Amino acid sequence: MKIIKSTKELKNTLRKFRGKQIGFVPTMGALHKGHISLIEKSASENDITVVSIFVNATQFNNAEDLEKYPTQLNSDIKVLENQEIDYLFLPNFDELYPDNYKYKIEETELSKILCGVSRNGHFTGVLTVVMKLLNIVNPSKAYFGEKDYQQLLTIRRLVSDLDIPVRILTAPIMRE
Repeated sequence: MKIIKSTKELKNTLRKFRGKQIGFVPTMGALHKGHISLIEKSASENDITVVSIFVNATQFNNAEDLEKYPTQLNSDIKVLENQEIDYLFLPNFDELYPDNYKYKIEETELSKILCGVSRNGHFTGVLTVVMKLLNIVNPSKAYFGEKDYQQLLTIRRLVSDLDIPVRILTAPIMRE
């Protein structure tokens, strides 16, 4: 597993694998059995597997929630070393948002119901980072858990409505 922190380096590295199946598992770290099931599925279905760990501050409408979000990068890396991963993408905020988040993807229907009512801006942050990550990795398939079902639906809609050439695949909820 090679760790890459630069968007440019990851794009250049993955360019040589065009024509091969690239699987992508985006995470915010604090890895658990659900993440591992997605990684295993990607590794079994693709030639290359890329995992990202990025705590996306833009999807937190409450600064306290962001501060409380569990980060355990060293133990996450140890977990990933035991998986069939080719690349771990570890960007920081400035790497993904060099323009300080001036451009955003906003969904106007699914994100306005259910938990979206009380999480103003959450789905805009999620969809923007997912769009950026999909454009950086350019995977054949991207894997998401079913735990955040509303989020999954908005991501599927993003991919469909904006004609992004990636298959969104899921795995059942798995938690300890």
